[in-house]
Formats: sequence, structure tokens, C-alpha cells
Amino acid sequence: MTKVDAAKLPEGYPRKVWTEGDGSRLGVTAQEGGCSRASVEIGEQSTDKVVLTLVETSPATEQMCTMDIRYPVFTVNLNAPLAERPVILDYQQRKV
Repeated sequence: MTKVDAAKLPEGYPRKVWTEGDGSRLGVTAQEGGCSRASVEIGEQSTDKVVLTLVETSPATEQMCTMDIRYPVFTVNLNAPLAERPVILDYQQRKV
């Protein structure tokens, strides 16, 4: 597996990344809990690196939520096989 830079992820957040097929499909494990929902976005694909943004979306209004933590798995399609490019994991929290 290629190099993964997970420095921007919160402490304790999963750091699992893998390729599928010919390497042009990238898998990642995210984290969500209670009322929040996880998603992943491709931030950048260049010849030098691939940036994935792991997004945790929470309701804008305060509400009762369960105290569970879930680890959904996402896959994204790259324009070209990952090969030796590093994967940089970014993180954002959003309110909706």
C-alpha cells in the first residue's frame, strides 16, 4: 500500500485506506456517531497525490442523539490507478 498521511484526522479516527481492482478504486473507513453522518469527497487528484476529505455532517439544531460510534466504509473511483501516489486524508465537520 502507498503512503497515507492522516495527520489532519482527529485522534482515534480510523486510518484504513486500500485499493481495489486495478488500483483506480480507493476504499476508506470513516467514523460517524449519534446524529452525525459520514461521507467522503475527492479533494484533489494529481500526478503527485490524492486528497480525500472525510466529512462528518451533524444537524445544525441541537437534538437528542444516541451515543454510538459507527465505521462506514466508502469507495471512490480515481481517474487513474493510485500507483505510488500518496493518499492525504483531510477532515471537515459540517452542520446542516
